[in-house]
This record gives sequence, structure tokens and C-alpha cells, in this order.
Amino acid sequence: MSLAFPRRRWPGSRSGLAGGVRRGGRPPVARLGLLAFIAVAAAALIAIVVLLFAGGSGGCDEAYCETVAGAVAVPDGFEALSAVFERNPDADPLPDGFELRITIPLAAPAPDARGLRFFRHEGAGGGWEAAAGAALDEAGARASGVFADPPPYLAVLRRLGGARQLAVTLPQGATLHAAAARLATIAHTLDFTPAADGALDGARSARPAGLNAEAAHYPTISASAAIDGTVANVDAILATDVARTNHVRRIVERVLADRLDGIAIAYHDLRANQRTSFTLFALELAEELHAEGKTLTLTLPAPVVGAGRIDEGAYDWAALGGAADYLALAPVRDQSAFRLRMPEILEHLAAAVDPERLLLTLTPYASEKSAEGLRTLTLTEAMTIASQLGVRSESVTAGASIRIVAVNIDRDEGLSGLRWQPETATVAFTYKLDGGRTVWIENAYSAAFKLEFVSAWGLGGLAVEDASDNAFLGDIWGAIEPFLDTGQPVLRRPAPTDLLPDWRVTAGELVGGDRGIVTWQAPPEAGTYRVTLSLSDGVERFENHITLVLPPPERETASRSP
Repeated sequence: MSLAFPRRRWPGSRSGLAGGVRRGGRPPVARLGLLAFIAVAAAALIAIVVLLFAGGSGGCDEAYCETVAGAVAVPDGFEALSAVFERNPDADPLPDGFELRITIPLAAPAPDARGLRFFRHEGAGGGWEAAAGAALDEAGARASGVFADPPPYLAVLRRLGGARQLAVTLPQGATLHAAAARLATIAHTLDFTPAADGALDGARSARPAGLNAEAAHYPTISASAAIDGTVANVDAILATDVARTNHVRRIVERVLADRLDGIAIAYHDLRANQRTSFTLFALELAEELHAEGKTLTLTLPAPVVGAGRIDEGAYDWAALGGAADYLALAPVRDQSAFRLRMPEILEHLAAAVDPERLLLTLTPYASEKSAEGLRTLTLTEAMTIASQLGVRSESVTAGASIRIVAVNIDRDEGLSGLRWQPETATVAFTYKLDGGRTVWIENAYSAAFKLEFVSAWGLGGLAVEDASDNAFLGDIWGAIEPFLDTGQPVLRRPAPTDLLPDWRVTAGELVGGDRGIVTWQAPPEAGTYRVTLSLSDGVERFENHITLVLPPPERETASRSP
């Protein structure tokens, strides 16, 4: 038996070997066969502890032993790609501060590491939990993972093909929605942005509270025109081979230092002439991460459908799909084009990329389109616009007939009102500000119609742009949960009556109102009164009100004058 300390290209980089122990920048130790080593350095002394995985058909004196088949059941929705191994209670403990790389054989060679993970089980009364990423050897016959706390039981598992991925994104400091915490397979936190020198600005978030134990946590590195200076920083990074490789090095260093399971890259608004450089960056990063058993997700803008062609811009989907574990299609904001263009886009992408690597991103944000372009709104912001109130009467006195109008959904003014748009499969409305605007609202109804594309094209799953527990966002979880259970969306439309304005007043009588304008027959007594408008997107209900102080009628005022 011999030991070899491989040459390092940078501290914490991959070694290309099947085993070893890392502490800071200390080089890993080579291993032979199914051996894993712990290297303990104290001054010039190095002690080596050998862990050998033995079969379960007899006695076992090694650190981990294969259990008897069925001794620990595999969880529902997963398949076991290896035997279950049990830690020998007499095995030497792992020294404090050290990590152990464990390598075990698979029952059959795996073509790639996508979807493979080490899971741990704590024994009686416990359950399976995701423990580490799984890196394959060149033959795909063995999987390696790094552990700071070797578990009582471990195995390599993979979700069954029928179970789709749900990748959710959480802004820093936000709380995860309860449904997202329960259902997610991957959680991304918006933690980092690229610096001009290739380093990462920001700090890693803790694993989101409440996230189910089987889900992985991969922070996101983001750059876009909406984040000041980040697109210019990516320009500098992609400008030269040296800068690009330096950025890869800095990312891998952070992944290893923070003990991350993987990383997500969302570099948007890049120029088309950066296509080659961005592809080389992604290929190099994927190679380094996969060698460490880590996962790479890329979130990319949708290709643009033009006259007779599809323009991918700066993003070579075929090449990137061969590198990353998952490619998430960023939200398409313009709902007037979504259902028209998405079939062409997915047909193009499915021919270039394994569809099981593609994720369609849903958003809980509403979108507004105007001559100025597109902008996102929370559901509350959208409904606030829809429920804006005004008075359209010359006489506003006690006893008068007063017209109260919802100015942005007044159908008597040629506006659409709040309605279900079948061509976009969303609840929408138009209003007149600055030449006219259209607002599309995302909720469980619209989300279900988007999930049609996931099942129709056999995509690997879906992503959610913002999975925070934010009452101001649209509720799309009522569509996601049944879809993940059955694989098919539940397609429904809101009842037309649910979208009609509902009016109330503290006194007097109301006439009409369905078209966005109501006539209030005010009471004869002077006083202060409130008129309330209630609107629903079919899921949630919102209210706005206007308070009017009504003086006595003019003739009564005149008769009282001296």
C-alpha cells in the first residue's frame, strides 16, 4: 500500500482521487479499492485509519458493514442505488474538525450523478435525511461523499422518475412558505453576486428554517441589469480566459469552504457575443463541482422566438445542458406571448437538452405591460391598482345620488374590468394610465395552466421564483401541490361572479356596481359615510374604501342662512 499527495491547483480544489480527508487547504490522501482514509496531522506525525466496507453475509470487523437486505427500509418515492451500510459501533471516531470522504459501490453503474445523493439514517425512531452529494468514479460504479459526522446508516438513493424536482428560491432573510418547505427538493437562497475581480460578494444564508430534511440547499450567485454593477462585473470576468478560470476557482473555494451541496448561477442580460465565454465558464465550473460531488443549476432567460428562428442570445442551451445538472427557464413576464411562444421554445429546448434537466419557473408576481416595457408587481400592488376609487358626481351631499367608480376597472369607460383572459389563462385587467396598461395576475389558476407545459414536454420539474411566506404575493401553491402528487395539473377557471366588484356602504342604498361603477343613494342625514369595494382574483379577496363627509343638501343649507 502506498500513499500519494496529489498536486493541488488551488487550496480546496478537487483531487480527482476516490478518497481522502480535507481540513482547510490540506491535500487529500489517496485511497485504493474501497478504502477511505483519515489523515490526522500533528506536527510531522500522520496517522492513517482505514475504513473498509465489507459484505453483510458474515462477521464484519471494519468501520462500515453492509446491512442485511431490508434491515432499514428505503423511503417511499426513492430507489436504492446501493446497499445500506451500517457504521460499526467499535469503529474509531472521526477527530474533531476533520471530514471523511466515504466511497461505496453501487448496485449497478450509473450513467451520471444527476439526482444521486447520500442519505443518512439515525436508527430506531429516526428517518432518512439527505446527507451529502454523490460524486461518481469514471466508470460510474462507485459513489463518494464527504461527511463531517459519519452517520449510523448511509446509502445512495435517487428519487423515482415520477417524482419531479421542485426548486424554490428564497430572498435573504425571508421565511419559507409552508408548502414550499414541505414539497421542495432544492432550495436556493439569493446570497451572492459576482465581484469584478471574480470573488463573490455576500454571505451564505443558513439552511431555510422548516425545509424538509430530504431537500438540498444551493445558494444562488445572481447578476442582472436589476442588480447595480453586476452585469459589468460579469463582463470583466468573461473578458479573458484567466479571469474566467479565476472566477471558477473562487466559486469552488466558496462551495468547499461553506460545505455547500451545490451552487446556482443566474447571470442574465449578457450580450450575445459573450456566448462562447459564458459556455466555457459553465463547462469548467460544472467539471470542478461534479468532481467534488456538488450540483450546478443554471437559471437562463428564455430564448426569443423571431421570424422563422429562435434566438438563444448569450446562452448555448445544448452545451450548457450537457454541463449543468439542471437548467431553469426564467419566468416569461409577457403573458400575451407566453402561451403563444412557449410551445416553440420548449420544442426547441427539448431537442437540444435532456427534458429531465429542464425546469419551468413559475412566479407568484403579477406583470404589467405598457409602452415603457414590463414590470413586476406583487398581487397586493396589482389589486390596489384595480380597486382605486373615485367620485363621479357634481353633487356630493346628503340625499343625493352619488356615483362611486373603480377608476381602473370601469367598463363604461371602455376598460376590461377584472376578468379571466382565456388567451393568456390568467386573471387580467387593462387601465388607461400613460396610454394604456395591461396587468396579468398570477395565482393558482394561472399556475395550473403553466404546469400543462411541464407534463406535456416531460420536463424534470418546476422552479418557483419567490417561495417566501409573503401574504402580498399570489398564491400558486394550490396548483403546485396536486401537480406534484399526480403529475397532472388541475385546470380550473375562477367563477366569473368571483371576479365581479362587490360594494358595501354604511348607510343608504347601492344600485348597480358589476361594471365597476355604483350609484349610491345617500341617506338624507348629513354625516360621514364609508363606501367599500371588495375585489377578488378568484383566490384572495381585497378591499378598498372611500370616506365621504356629506353636508346637508344645498337648499337646506340656504334655508338655515340668516
